[in-house]
Amino acid sequence: MKIDIDALIKDLKETRLDRDLHNLEAEVWERIDARNPAGHPDSSAAIATDGRLFATPAVSRTAAIALAVAIGLLVGLFGAPSQSSSSDFSVFSVDAPYAPSGILR
Repeated sequence: MKIDIDALIKDLKETRLDRDLHNLEAEVWERIDARNPAGHPDSSAAIATDGRLFATPAVSRTAAIALAVAIGLLVGLFGAPSQSSSSDFSVFSVDAPYAPSGILR
């Protein structure tokens, strides 16, 4: 058994092809078209596979971004900290009623 990859490639290059590969792409596309069900029209926004429609990657990315923005807005609106009522004993808070800056007003 050969381990040298260069020798394997050289041997593969020297062997003759046992089949004609000139029409391979056309045959593959014919097989794909034959599998396409007649009930589902071709659409640029979806790919038909086994009777189910899957969104193309561009549509999937757009939907994912829209969902992320919607979740971000909901979290931003409802997850923001609410303003707490100040206590008369909170000396170091911003709106303490007995702080020297508040008394001098």
